[in-house]
Amino acid sequence: MKHSTILRKKNRFVLLILVAATIFHTLINLLGLIDDGQLLTLSSILFCICIGILTYFKIDERLICILLAIELNSFVVLINLYFNYTHHLVLFILLLFILAIYHSFWLNFAMMSISLIEFYFLLKFHYEPFSKFYNSTDMTIFFLIFIFLAVTGIIQSNYLNYRWKKVEQVAEEKQQELLSKEGYLHLFFENAKDSIAVFDLEGRVVAVNPAFEKLYGWRKEECIGNAIPLVPPENLAYANERLRHLLNGESFHLFETKDMKKDGTYFDAQVTLSPILDDEGKVIATSVITRDISYKKEAEQMRIQSEKLKVAGEIAAGVAHEIRNPLTVISGFVQMMNNEQNSPYTYYTNLINAEIDRINLIISEFLVLSKPHSKQVRDFDVKHVVSDILLLFKPELQMKNICLLEDIPANNIVLRGDSNQIKQVLINLIKNAIEAIETDGTIRISIKEAEEGYCAIRVADNGQGMSEEVIQHIFEPFYTTKDAGTGLGMMISEKIIQEHKGWIEINSIVGEGTEISIFLEMLSES
Repeated sequence: MKHSTILRKKNRFVLLILVAATIFHTLINLLGLIDDGQLLTLSSILFCICIGILTYFKIDERLICILLAIELNSFVVLINLYFNYTHHLVLFILLLFILAIYHSFWLNFAMMSISLIEFYFLLKFHYEPFSKFYNSTDMTIFFLIFIFLAVTGIIQSNYLNYRWKKVEQVAEEKQQELLSKEGYLHLFFENAKDSIAVFDLEGRVVAVNPAFEKLYGWRKEECIGNAIPLVPPENLAYANERLRHLLNGESFHLFETKDMKKDGTYFDAQVTLSPILDDEGKVIATSVITRDISYKKEAEQMRIQSEKLKVAGEIAAGVAHEIRNPLTVISGFVQMMNNEQNSPYTYYTNLINAEIDRINLIISEFLVLSKPHSKQVRDFDVKHVVSDILLLFKPELQMKNICLLEDIPANNIVLRGDSNQIKQVLINLIKNAIEAIETDGTIRISIKEAEEGYCAIRVADNGQGMSEEVIQHIFEPFYTTKDAGTGLGMMISEKIIQEHKGWIEINSIVGEGTEISIFLEMLSES
């Protein structure tokens, strides 16, 4: 605590004593118990008012201290002058003990010296009866007692001052330590990159840091004092179970879950739950530290996908080498057998030849997964690529009574890459859409300009759709729901789009249909 603040409190205490004495003296005067005390009363009231004004305007506290000491001394002297009672001399000693609260050696020494002089002159010239009953020896003893009490007051004052400074120093050190800890905690809380929130036992928010507002989308004003939904509805049972353990003093460190933002979107979160305990070890609140690990999850998924592609590429290299050589020999002999027009085995050899072509197709898809091959990179208009693909499929669509809807803009959308590979992706998507439609249906092809310089090519059908489980595994090698599928088509498509620095999004509802969107960066517009 600052010295000026302590001095201000001491001044107010002494002023309170003076006001109390003035009020007491005024009441006695009003009741008529004393005479000729109006001047003393009036002067005391005026002085109290003056000191109050100086205190209000925050005048130097040391000046107020000196003025209070002078007024108290004057009050004691006037009482002794107005009332001819020797026992009022005791007020000088009381004055010294009152001033001892300032713990000032010089103030007490000066007041003791002044009081001794005033004490002497009052006894010698004012209290005449006193000298008639007491001799010089009694006077000396009386003065010695007074000096003893005054010196005792000064010693007590200095001792208390010394002890007070020690206590004050310890208190200041503790306060600085506490402020330092609070400052560090505040800095940590406000500047932490991870979201931090504190909840009371009823689940209401007590405090949040800026990272929480940024991650969850809730403003601090919206959170404080309210229970906000942070857990997806399907995970509430698990969350309530964790809360029950948390209120029993248990902690949960860095477990992974799904949390929900203000707008209802989910994100992958790494959460630490901890109880906050009081001095008795009782849980009074809970803290939640959350880290968004969506990017980490995506990176892990990409790493796994890359490893799968690597494995598939190694398999592809082996398959191409080990199968194509004997397959070439088999294919040659089958063609020789087909050249015999009267052969009774023509039906079977044609069937064998068709299966050989199918094996070659599978091998060709494997080879796409092998080491990166040279691409014919050039600028191309995506509208022309899509038109060529649709021209190829229109006969098949008409034959299967599938309605084709086109939503292609008139302006050119130019991309940079290998147009043949993009054609391969579109062929795969349209083939999947055709196979997903069991009876009469609709396929819609659209090209739109998306945000941030990307275009979106969408292939939508009203076929049988896909479940969430199928969507999660659709890009895995050899995963297929078709009887005659290889399980490589979507994996190859994703690889091609990623090499063109784009991505694929899938939206599908079982029984309603599927929409697959390809996002590719536009080169320019005209």
